[in-house]
Amino acid sequence: MKYIVIGNSAAGLFAVEEIRKHDTQSEIIVLTKDEEPSYSRCLTTYFLAGDIPDYRLYLRDSDFLQRLKLTIVYGVEIQRIDPENQRVQSTDGREWEYGKLLLAMGASAKKLSIKGGTLPEVFTLRNLQDALRINEVIEGGAQKAVVIGGGLVSLKSAYALKKRGLDVTAVISSPQILSQMLNQKAAHIIQKHLEAHGLKFLLNTSPEAITGKDRVRGVLIPPDSALPADLVIIGKGVKPNVGALNNPGFKIGRGLQVDAYMATSLPNIFAAGDIAETWDLVRREYTVNATWPNAAAQGRIAGANMCGQREPYPGSLSFNSVDFFGLAAMSVGITRIPANEPHNHWSQDESLSMIDGRPSYQCLIWQGNVLKGFTLVGETSQGGILTALLKAGRPFSHGEKVLARTKRGSLAVGQILNRKAGDNRT
Repeated sequence: MKYIVIGNSAAGLFAVEEIRKHDTQSEIIVLTKDEEPSYSRCLTTYFLAGDIPDYRLYLRDSDFLQRLKLTIVYGVEIQRIDPENQRVQSTDGREWEYGKLLLAMGASAKKLSIKGGTLPEVFTLRNLQDALRINEVIEGGAQKAVVIGGGLVSLKSAYALKKRGLDVTAVISSPQILSQMLNQKAAHIIQKHLEAHGLKFLLNTSPEAITGKDRVRGVLIPPDSALPADLVIIGKGVKPNVGALNNPGFKIGRGLQVDAYMATSLPNIFAAGDIAETWDLVRREYTVNATWPNAAAQGRIAGANMCGQREPYPGSLSFNSVDFFGLAAMSVGITRIPANEPHNHWSQDESLSMIDGRPSYQCLIWQGNVLKGFTLVGETSQGGILTALLKAGRPFSHGEKVLARTKRGSLAVGQILNRKAGDNRT
């Protein structure tokens, strides 16, 4: 058996480790577009900010390849997959045969079609090479930056640039920051905190052009204003890397569709991570939840099933967490009552307090008596317990719903629900 894994981030890394647990002898080859060993993409903005040194980005020790008997081929971009002959081909014409294939190519930053978008100081921040190029511009004397977009990567980028001493303005088309992660109240708390640390925001605003002939000079915003800038970062989300999947046998929706065992619709081909469309445990639909914990879990399960195991993947969750200047935020599952659902079926429990001079906000979203999501700002230590309760999907009594609002209470609820589950099994 020969295993080919395309992708060297979370899904690919956890897959090869799992494969080696079940198969100690077969050849494993990892093909990656990257030029460096496995690293945490989640930490690249903190590296750019100067919060962590570069060595903390890397996920495994230098003897990792030798211990697992892996071959990694760097700088490989896959152009074609041939399921009939079980081969993959790179853009430079190289080919590899496989017995089992894992597609873990992840996702790429979406491009923004805007005049001036190809100037050399315009970036997305998706990988380590992006961070290194941005760092060169900063060290070259950049003083003002504009970040286009209000999502998590955009604001982490803005945070990093501010930490490096730049004057930073975020231009956001939505009426709030972090609209995919936080409700309006939580977003307002985070925005005020970021503004207190010097970041500036223009909401409900879409840029018209990036100005400059040979280098970035600024960003035009309606009706007729210009923001001076030496550097622009665009963060408008990501899209799964499905470009090489030109075989009609693949089923592609929001991402590459897989079954409960992470297998695609073509034989001996599996997929995991940001490329894969999986079952969302809370929303009860197939979607792409592009987060590190989901990718790692999917990769591990795909690796096991490539070796003949039959381990189902229970499903993914929307999960995001961040820390800006010492204020943490976390959201899991549904973060606001759906607008298209009957409101009498939904409710939310909110609380806002000050702890040691900082805001602490909590919002629990309920569908009937079932926890469907939560948002925490400030005090987030309860997040792990609430996530476990969310995954369980069990109804709460009125008293249990009240208990779930505190960390100690949610621990008690978990114990109660576990006992109930045990009683039902006996």
